Amino acid sequence: MSYELKKYKGFTLIELIVVMAIIVILAGAVSGASLIARKKGLISKAKAAISSLEIALSMYEADCGVFPSSGNANMVTQLTGPSTQTGWNGPYMQFKSSELSGGSFIDPWGSSYVYTNPGTHNSATFDIYSFGPNRTDNSGADDDVNNW
Repeated sequence: MSYELKKYKGFTLIELIVVMAIIVILAGAVSGASLIARKKGLISKAKAAISSLEIALSMYEADCGVFPSSGNANMVTQLTGPSTQTGWNGPYMQFKSSELSGGSFIDPWGSSYVYTNPGTHNSATFDIYSFGPNRTDNSGADDDVNNW
């Protein structure tokens, strides 16, 4: 008596488990890389916003002879105007409503940018910084994004 093995078409359970494991590993690698890319993108966005603020504040100072006094909300008010400051020819910057909270310009993580005039790091001008991804004020150090 001879036994013949029947040939079935399809995948074995082991083959399916191996393929599923490979897919899970690849998905984990892609999602981890995308989180890192998102964090870097938000940091770049904060740096670009600080650069835009520096330009707007420099234009304000060129027209008015002084920088706005300290405080994020005060800075936003002076840049968007109208202002009673002599020589004001603004608005120097426009903000989207999604970029403001309580009259303050907010960073990509939802915290207000810190604006001080005169600055402690830029004593001749001003300091602007974001608390960064950890949303903790490190006075411009660690993961804070700043203009110095």
